[in-house]
Amino acid sequence: MDIPICEEKNDELKDQQLNLLKKTLASVQDLIVVIDRDLKIVTSNWKNCESIPANEKQGHPFCYSCLMKQSKPCEPCQLLEVFATGACRKFEIEDPLDNKTKLIELSPVFDDDSNVTMVVRHAKDISERKAVEKVLQMREKQHAAVAKLGQDGLAGVELETLIQESVKLVASTLDVEYCRIMKYEDSESVMVAGVGWEEESDSKPENKKNEIVCYTLYSREPAMVHEKNTQERFSGLSLLKDHGIISGMDVIIGNKDKPFGVMNVHTIQKRVFTNDDMHFVQSVANVLAESLSRKQTEENLKKYAKELEDANYLKVLFTDILTHDLLNPANIIRGFTEELIIVEDDNNNKNLLDKIHKNNEKLIYMIESASKFIKLESIDDIKFEEQDFVPILEKVIRNLGPEMDKMDIEMNFKATREYPSLINPLIEEVFLNLLSNAIKYSPPKGKISINISDIGDKWRIQVTDVGPGISSEDKAMIFERFRQADKGSVKGSGLGLAIVKRIVELHNGEVGVDNNPLGRGSVFWFTVKKAL
Repeated sequence: MDIPICEEKNDELKDQQLNLLKKTLASVQDLIVVIDRDLKIVTSNWKNCESIPANEKQGHPFCYSCLMKQSKPCEPCQLLEVFATGACRKFEIEDPLDNKTKLIELSPVFDDDSNVTMVVRHAKDISERKAVEKVLQMREKQHAAVAKLGQDGLAGVELETLIQESVKLVASTLDVEYCRIMKYEDSESVMVAGVGWEEESDSKPENKKNEIVCYTLYSREPAMVHEKNTQERFSGLSLLKDHGIISGMDVIIGNKDKPFGVMNVHTIQKRVFTNDDMHFVQSVANVLAESLSRKQTEENLKKYAKELEDANYLKVLFTDILTHDLLNPANIIRGFTEELIIVEDDNNNKNLLDKIHKNNEKLIYMIESASKFIKLESIDDIKFEEQDFVPILEKVIRNLGPEMDKMDIEMNFKATREYPSLINPLIEEVFLNLLSNAIKYSPPKGKISINISDIGDKWRIQVTDVGPGISSEDKAMIFERFRQADKGSVKGSGLGLAIVKRIVELHNGEVGVDNNPLGRGSVFWFTVKKAL
């Protein structure tokens, strides 16, 4: 009689434990199911199971039929693995009960002999987390796509290749069937590049302002369409309807006031594009717009360079013709006046001939100077030779000797060493102009000094005279062409110092003028690079 009483108490205890388990499970917000070795549900809190009919929850239904809507056990069956190994399992599924992503955790329940008697199945809804992860992954994918396109653009990839790459990149990144770039020209919509599009028909939309491409260009704003407003708002979208398109968006490429065209994205799936999707497509469009602008700038630069090259050629050609036509008669005048001066006995006539000769020499100098300067302006680069400039300077001094003797001018220059430099033969013109000016504006019995100093990687050559000097106002513009200092003291064509400046610039040097620190006069100086 004692045994039945004991069994009755054990059954009562089990019922109490089961009721406690049910109450505990009821407090949990996730679906908890306890399953035995026969794959039958022992108990459950039946949370989030509104789709399961009440009669299927009664008794002990099979887990695969009740929870997975299947007629036989799953293959592979994770529950059987837990019963066999006693190890916990975690995995994700698309729950057929509500089509949400769930994290399934299977935990074994052991008896006193360490045998698995039941498994607790915990289904946690992670669909929101998965949605956030998907959005983040999409954003990361979009950022990477824009970065790649930007790098290709900066790397100088051909514009046509970049445009083709952009539509493929947008289509694959957004996972859509259609993407294209459209231009609107000559009252027609022209596809520049596209993915998924067949040949467009020649039929023209009845209302072009209702065509999505034209609408975006007219409104100067991005546009989105979905199934409803594809039918109602844009009545001219016959091509989109022919392709079964029900969702899409369009963004402007380029400046709103003068756009290149539009990029549009379309899909046959019902889809609501987000603002982030719109920003992504706009970013791609901006990269294309920048590349288009850069190409246009490059084409303009090439055009301007060609025009400048042609203009320089014509200028040099004109100068050569002009120089030849002017110098010929000037040289004839020189020859005749020199002959007449020799044979003329009348002093008055001889004085007139001297004036003619002097002014003709000035004319020849001006023509030659203008020709030199124009040719120098057309040069962008010169070849340098490694040599000492002192022999060139000494040659110029010797050639100017007769002029200095006429005015009894003293020249102070003595080279104490070699001055190896990177120079071009044009440097002789610099010495000639600076020394000629110093002689021209020095008083009789004046003194001219030439000094060379070491200033690091350059030599500084300076010519000091005791002439009238140059005012501070005139120093700023004296090296400009056809600009001179005080007309009362400085005469000439105004090209000599401009030629000096241009030649020094071609030598990557500097040129300037200072006051003579010893009093009256000026110090003209320039620099040339050393031959290291």
